[in-house]
Amino acid sequence: QPPLAPNKAFSDSDAFVATMLPMAEQAAKRIGIDPRYLVAQAALETGWGKSVMRNADGSSSHNLFGIKASGSWQGGEARAITSEFRDGQFVKETAAFRSYDSYQDSFHDLVSLLQNNGRYKDAVGAADNPEQFARELQKAGYATDPDYARKIISIARQLQPAQEYAMAGTTTNL
Repeated sequence: QPPLAPNKAFSDSDAFVATMLPMAEQAAKRIGIDPRYLVAQAALETGWGKSVMRNADGSSSHNLFGIKASGSWQGGEARAITSEFRDGQFVKETAAFRSYDSYQDSFHDLVSLLQNNGRYKDAVGAADNPEQFARELQKAGYATDPDYARKIISIARQLQPAQEYAMAGTTTNL
């Protein structure tokens, strides 16, 4: 199994958010979701960018959302051990995941998956209510973790004041 990306990929969660938010904004516009919820989902899936799967050659898969390489996927693949919630407990499994050329491609592929897979219709339909979007993602079986939606919502709520603070920091109040 290829190693995970090194812990130095992002110096901290703020660096992760600063890198991901502009890309999330582009992809989020396609379905009308608050981009912070896509960043929160990426943060949850990758441990704030510290656990991005690697390809066999050691390069990054840029897979931010744990999207598996199944069905009609024609692109590259990265194999990794994943934790899945089965029969009431977490178990380790090896799976093939999609590999992308960039993080931007990962955001856009997530949105395409949500738009083109009928099981996510209710999630896309709830995009204007991002907390409901997260709950519908979980209901549709996006992830096996029973707390998936709650975790995304919790992370996204933490981002909101941080982003406002970052924007406020551009002007000094004397």
